[in-house]
Amino acid sequence: MNDQVAPRPLFIIGNKRSGSTHFMSVLNQHPEIFVSNESDIVWILHQFHRGLPLERYHWDTDVGMQRTLAKHRDLLDASKSPMENFIRVQLAVMQDPSGRHAVEKDPAKIRWLGDQKPFQQCDPELLPFILESFPGARFLHLVRHPFPVVHSCATFKGGDLWKGMGYEELLERWTMHERWVEEARTRYPIEVLDVRYEDLVNDLRGTLIKIWRFLEVEPCAAALDRAAAKTKWELKYHPRLDCSPETLAIMQKYNYRPRAWLLENRGLVKNINRILEKLPWSK
Repeated sequence: MNDQVAPRPLFIIGNKRSGSTHFMSVLNQHPEIFVSNESDIVWILHQFHRGLPLERYHWDTDVGMQRTLAKHRDLLDASKSPMENFIRVQLAVMQDPSGRHAVEKDPAKIRWLGDQKPFQQCDPELLPFILESFPGARFLHLVRHPFPVVHSCATFKGGDLWKGMGYEELLERWTMHERWVEEARTRYPIEVLDVRYEDLVNDLRGTLIKIWRFLEVEPCAAALDRAAAKTKWELKYHPRLDCSPETLAIMQKYNYRPRAWLLENRGLVKNINRILEKLPWSK
């Protein structure tokens, strides 16, 4: 990389179906940041550098992993460090014009490279490898009210990850992943910034400036404009769910309430969103 500064690792942690794909897209509007859409690079390198068969992560599907291996497996080099392989693969993913959510960026200007794999990257079994292999890593903890997250998982049509799981089990899974984040903070001196998805949507400018400050990159007006064009505010229906004391404690930390009559009324939410779509400022 000659005299340029090597990119630093950036990981999104938390729960899936929390708006992480939109979050990734918003982050990628900044010219110095690239986060891939589930390349599974950490899990791949965790196995590769231990001489293990490259198999699917036990809590997830292997769609992203197989996509990355199909295109970039030849970049993995056992003589190089996990960090070197991480940079090689992620830059290749970034520059792949046929990739999902492809972006055109100057590799020499990238200061942060990461992957959108929320609960993989806070897994207690994987975190020691991450901290050992990726010095200087920072974490963006994306959190969203668990009820719409659980409802989104239960109604998701894109695979069998949550197939057969009921709302109660899905809520327990949300709680487990958020517990992983809390345990990581307690056990390790990691640098984490909490980002509520609701704040990202309702106060995009303020939230992005907070993120850019955390990552020590210059504010970018053009990036903010592009992010705003991709961000749509709307109400999200969710059913009312019974919560364990642990779930309630986590919700309270992020100012989430267990009752929201308006959002529990599917028809009312739909009608309000129809009205919002017709307003000039929502276009």
